[in-house]
Amino acid sequence: MAKNSKANVLGVQVDNITMAEAVDTILGIKGGKRSFSVYTPNAEMVMEARKSSSFMDILNRASMVVPDGAGVVIGAHILGEKITEKVAGVDLVENIFSSGKKLSLYIFGGKPGIAEKAALNISGKYKNISICGTDHGYHSTNENDSVVERIIAASPDLILVGLGVPRQEKWIDSNINKFDSAVCIGCGGTIDVFSGEVKRAPGFFIKMNLEWFYRLIKQPSRLTRMLRIPVFLILCIIERLFGRSKRSL
Repeated sequence: MAKNSKANVLGVQVDNITMAEAVDTILGIKGGKRSFSVYTPNAEMVMEARKSSSFMDILNRASMVVPDGAGVVIGAHILGEKITEKVAGVDLVENIFSSGKKLSLYIFGGKPGIAEKAALNISGKYKNISICGTDHGYHSTNENDSVVERIIAASPDLILVGLGVPRQEKWIDSNINKFDSAVCIGCGGTIDVFSGEVKRAPGFFIKMNLEWFYRLIKQPSRLTRMLRIPVFLILCIIERLFGRSKRSL
């Protein structure tokens, strides 16, 4: 498969890749010679990266960066960059599971008990997925080495890391080279979704790129975070018109 082009979205290099291409690429890593990191930025993550050059560097060092939110796709188009379609993290993971390819999976993240619930649901629905270990995401920094050792011993093909942004990306960046040919996906709340603790929006909202609106209805406390999306789009317009955007915004 040819190397994908990248879209520069306010400094974050996002792969112009379809869902099918992303799945095929990830499935092709098994048995390879190196580990593979996957990040799933939405508009909020891009805004976070603009404030932190170290986080921006982490995102841009990834093996694959997929456009998780419709805002990133719209922003890229405003900037004159090409992104074919949204590749939501939770859908990416689900499509990997649905591929039928036999994979061993380690789940790392969520509150205590959530990873185990997700593991039961995943193994029950996807017979090709073998759970080789779970860990919650509330370990102290001093416990990180023990977590890494457990993952290495389990030798998974796929590691779901759900520690929240930017902690999960920082963790993957620091530890990816310790694993043998594993795909690490920074998956945010995907573990909560597979555990059944969090429900996704109905299909209509997802199809119309209004999943963010559904989540806002269910969680009005997210309003402050959601206000970053119009600011993100305004910055994309400024960047396109004047070739610069103020980092202080």
